Amino acid sequence: MSPTLLERPVVPRIWVALDESPRSTAALTAAADLAAGLDAELAGLFVEDINLQHLIGLPFAREFSLLSGVGRPLSQDDVERTWRREAETLQRLLAEAAGSLRLRWSFHVARGRVSAEMNTLAQAFDLIVLGRRSGIQVMTVSRTAARHAGNRPRTGPVLVLLDEGSISARSLDLGVMLARRHGAELLLLIDAENEDAYRVTCAAAQTALKARETSGRCVWLIGINGSKLIQVARREEAGCLVLPDKERFLRTEGLDRVLDEIECPIVLTG
Repeated sequence: MSPTLLERPVVPRIWVALDESPRSTAALTAAADLAAGLDAELAGLFVEDINLQHLIGLPFAREFSLLSGVGRPLSQDDVERTWRREAETLQRLLAEAAGSLRLRWSFHVARGRVSAEMNTLAQAFDLIVLGRRSGIQVMTVSRTAARHAGNRPRTGPVLVLLDEGSISARSLDLGVMLARRHGAELLLLIDAENEDAYRVTCAAAQTALKARETSGRCVWLIGINGSKLIQVARREEAGCLVLPDKERFLRTEGLDRVLDEIECPIVLTG
C-alpha cells in the first residue's frame, strides 16, 4: 500500500505541487534535483482545484472545441474528465523525471485548494517545492524541462532568503546544491532593518559559503512581504527561490498572488 500524504516515510520525501504549466514543470525539475542530491523520494501532488467547480453553471463558463471553436456550458463531468487527464499527464511526467535520475517516486491526488493542501503538508514535512499557473486555464507542459540537469541550459540565479542575524544552514545548503547543479549564480537575500545589520549578516553568510567552497552575492531587503518577494524575483530574473520557515511563508498575506506572479519554483524549508 502506498503511504498517505501525512505519513512520515523511512526515506526522506521531497514534495512538489504539480499542474499543467511550464512553471510547474520547472518546480518538478528543481524538486528532482533536490531529491537526487539528498537521496530522497520525489513525491508529486496534484490538487483538484475546487475553484474550477465553482464555475459550473456560470453563464461565461464554457468549454471550447479546438477544432470547431464551438462552445458549450461547463459541466461536472467536464471538470472530472479534465482532472483525470491532468493527473495522468502529470504522473507520467513525474515518472519520466524520476526515471532519468533513478529516483524513488510517488504520486498523490487531493481535492481542495492548493494553498490549503500546502499548509497541511507543511505541518508534517520539511521540504516542499511549489510552482503554480495563473488562473485555472489548462496549458501545455514542455517535457524537455523535466530531463536531466546536464541537458539543460544555464538558468537564472538561485535566491536564498536569510533573516538578519540568522543564517539557515539548511536553506544555504539547498541553495548551494541547486546553484551548482544548474551552473547558476547564488544570491543571498538578507532581510535587515539597517545597513550595519545587513553587513554583519552578509559577512557571516559569506563565511558560511566559503566553508562550503562556493561564493554568492548579497542583496539587502528591508522587510519581507509578498510584493517585495515578487519584485526581487523579477528584478534578478530568478531561476529558483529558497525560503526558510515554510509556515511563515504560507501565512504570508497575498500567498496566492506570490505563487501566481513569481515566475520560478519556490522551495520551502523547515
